[in-house]
Amino acid sequence: MTAREQAEQLRTQAIDLLLAERALIDEQLSTLGHAAATNPEARTAARRSCGKCGEHGHTSRKCPRAEVTPPSA
Repeated sequence: MTAREQAEQLRTQAIDLLLAERALIDEQLSTLGHAAATNPEARTAARRSCGKCGEHGHTSRKCPRAEVTPPSA
């Protein structure tokens, strides 16, 4: 077996290993994606939070903790 044939064989083995690893990672990602889609707590964690108080469920524009300034006369 020549050096070129050995290099090609090693390259093929490396590609096979990387493809197997990618298949495992893709499976894990699909499982995590499914878990996030079916788990309400995971969906809540992914939502944006309020810029003023940091809580989920509303934006800074509609923050219940924002101080209301009376209109100036």
